[in-house]
Amino acid sequence: MAEIILPGTYITVRDEALISAGRVVTGNIGIVGTANKGPVNEVKILGSFTEAREMFGNSDPWQGGSNNELTLIRALEQVYNNGGKTVYAVRTASAAAQNAAFLVKAGDNSDLTKLNAKSPGTWANDIAIEITDADEASVVSEELAGNATNLRRTKVVEGGGLNSITVRQLSTGQVLRYTIVYNVAVDNAQPQVSINTTTGAIGFTTLAGFAPVVADTIVARYQVPAINSKKVELTYGPSKERYYVADASHLAEQVNRSSSLVSTEAADEDDFLNDLPANTGGKKLFGTGIGGNTAGANGEAATADDYKTSLALLENDIINIVMLAGQTDSNSQMATALLGHINTTTEIKRERIGLIGSNGTTDVDVISGHTLNSERLIFVAPGVKVSPGETLPGAYTAAAVAGLISALPVQASPTNKPLNVPGLTAEFSSSKLEKLVLNRVLAVEKREGFRVVKGITTSTNSAWHQITTRRIVDYAIYGVRSSCNPYIGKLNNERVRGAMKATLDAFLTRMVEDEALISYELEVSATRAQEIAGECIVTMTIRPTFSIDFIRVTMFLG
Repeated sequence: MAEIILPGTYITVRDEALISAGRVVTGNIGIVGTANKGPVNEVKILGSFTEAREMFGNSDPWQGGSNNELTLIRALEQVYNNGGKTVYAVRTASAAAQNAAFLVKAGDNSDLTKLNAKSPGTWANDIAIEITDADEASVVSEELAGNATNLRRTKVVEGGGLNSITVRQLSTGQVLRYTIVYNVAVDNAQPQVSINTTTGAIGFTTLAGFAPVVADTIVARYQVPAINSKKVELTYGPSKERYYVADASHLAEQVNRSSSLVSTEAADEDDFLNDLPANTGGKKLFGTGIGGNTAGANGEAATADDYKTSLALLENDIINIVMLAGQTDSNSQMATALLGHINTTTEIKRERIGLIGSNGTTDVDVISGHTLNSERLIFVAPGVKVSPGETLPGAYTAAAVAGLISALPVQASPTNKPLNVPGLTAEFSSSKLEKLVLNRVLAVEKREGFRVVKGITTSTNSAWHQITTRRIVDYAIYGVRSSCNPYIGKLNNERVRGAMKATLDAFLTRMVEDEALISYELEVSATRAQEIAGECIVTMTIRPTFSIDFIRVTMFLG
């Protein structure tokens, strides 16, 4: 103990008493599917269906499910229609996915630069480009070596209000500013630079301290006359981008800096200083596939390996519910990929449940004959009827159920909860519904709307039959982990372990108060050897709340 020199009152505050369990999320959804827009194999966090459509475009016409129709937007629509909020979405695609592109050519038909859509897909086939004579000057910025005698462009607006020339001195780090004079020799007694507006030639003062040397950098910003510029307009739906450019490299520079639609590879300035073509006769579409243009492709025929690669990107995110958009149990490779992902994330402390749906069949024997068996997997049937001519398989009903579950507290069962879907592909009788439920199918029936018959997993182990049991236990696992993490690195003694037990007690007591648990038992302990090793044991027995599946009513009439 330190020796106290001055008298007084000294207080030591131990922060263990201030630690509480962090927030535990319960409704985050992870989903992988195909789309006609958006980056491939990047996790995007979405908060609404509007945001989803802006990111991933629109769905294509439904052709009965036999033509690799796009899946992601269709599934997200069902998720958000049924209460989904936070979604971690990944667009997957086959190797055939391709960005639409437009090859800009010079007046002599030589290639200048190719504008590539920001993401693969057919969405960008509708980007229109129009190149016309400019109605105002373009503004160029460039850097030159200190011994340069010419600007890269040869035409300059005399007295343009945006014109400026500065020099960054390597030796001093200073930025020197110059007065610009046009088409006359500089006054060497002044810090001046002369610009020839016809040839682009530049000449600097010899004033001591202002004459640049080869190691310095000339930074020039100047206007090129409208007659020597072009106007380039890109249009996609309501979006319009307009660029005033001096040449193709200037166009590339501007779109790479600010376009939300296209980009281009960095161009060699020496190769792209030809004038852009004059008026090309109206708007041209990217997706024409002619004249060096490239039509976009969605890569909609994604394989199970493609989905698996995309699923792996979600492994380290805090996700509670995961699914493969549009994929059904009839594709065993897809089901295997989903189960493999669920097992992997359980091992790395990212526990979650998965959903998969039936294919388009309405045959109860086929649906109930599935072989799925996992406490973390839910199998949903039948399909969704969107319109008289469009019926979607159970995979999209599964998306609706995912949205419903995500919106419920962990202790609330989806049993008897209504789904917001237009219709079902089949309306099963009570006996058929009973067969589905007995065979571990989360069935949906038409009854005062469309309702979940019973919220169950595919597990044959009765302990994990209820979805609520799995969700409650996962919630407790996340909460205990959140409660214990702040104690890592602290002293491993009885006082600190007591504080950790108090933190855990507070969290589990809230679960009891919220009726997620009936009761619990908790013990935090460590042997002397464990204290030395920095280890302790948390032994927890929890009793989840069970939902009421059936209510028996006996009536006596007199």
